[in-house]
Amino acid sequence: MLDTIDQQIIKLLQLNGKATIKEIANKLNLTTSPVFERIKRLEKEQIIKGYTALIDPKKVDKGQIVFCNVSMPNYTAKNIKEFENKVGLMPEVLECYHFAGVVDYQMKVLVKDIDAYNTFLQKISLLPMVRVHSSVVVLREIKHTTIVPH
Repeated sequence: MLDTIDQQIIKLLQLNGKATIKEIANKLNLTTSPVFERIKRLEKEQIIKGYTALIDPKKVDKGQIVFCNVSMPNYTAKNIKEFENKVGLMPEVLECYHFAGVVDYQMKVLVKDIDAYNTFLQKISLLPMVRVHSSVVVLREIKHTTIVPH
């Protein structure tokens, strides 16, 4: 169970993953040793899963987001495992969610443009266990955050 200090540390690291232990300790009016120990524990327990740089996709020529919904007509454990393994290897897929309902999976796909998405669709069409149910092209991103609320 996370106490208030753990939650504050997490919040500060989510706002600035490059914050030093000294900076966090100063903001929490603590010494560096307990902050260091808490961060190490949060990492060990996989509450903090890692650190990363957030990139502006448009500035690296990947400005088109598309949500691709797929269904799996032959819903078997083998097909589920194979599909999930293959999707895990596709760099265009930023996120993939397994749903209950008409659509079995939704993938958040990041590509250069619609032509690149068409190429991605051709790659998906080679997977015999799924069919593309629908695609939703993002016109404009309104909110994007990586901060998990608490």
